[in-house]
Amino acid sequence: MNCHARVRTKSPKLEPIRTSWQTGSAVEWKKVHDLPDYVYFNHSAHVTRGVGCVTCHGRIDQMPEVYQFAPLSMGWCLDCHRAPYKNLRPPEEVTNMTWTQPNGEDPVEYGKKLAQKNNLHPPTDCSTCHR
Repeated sequence: MNCHARVRTKSPKLEPIRTSWQTGSAVEWKKVHDLPDYVYFNHSAHVTRGVGCVTCHGRIDQMPEVYQFAPLSMGWCLDCHRAPYKNLRPPEEVTNMTWTQPNGEDPVEYGKKLAQKNNLHPPTDCSTCHR
C-alpha cells in the first residue's frame, strides 16, 4: 500500500486500491504520467539517489485527483540532470511530501553537498533515456 496506507486512508476514490491490496486483483489504471514508448525511465534510479516524489509529481497528498504536475519533457529532464541540486534530499526522505532542508539551508547548496557526498553525476547522453 505504500503511500496510500497513510494518505487519504478513508477516501472512496481509493477503494479500488484497497480492494486490489486485499484481494490481489489488478487495478485498472488510467495513466496520468505517460511517457512516450521511446523513453526509458527508471524510478529506482531517481528515488535511491534522493530525488523526492514532489519533484516530478507535485504534492499528490493534496490533490483531490492526481494530475500531471511537471511537463516531463526532454528539456525539463535534461535541466534536472545538468543541475539536480535543488531536487535532492536524503534518500530516506524521498516520500516525505513536507521535507525541507535542515536549518533552512539553501536548497541548491544543500543539494550540492548531497551530490558530492553520494558521488552523483546524472548522465546527459542520449542512451540514458533512449534505448
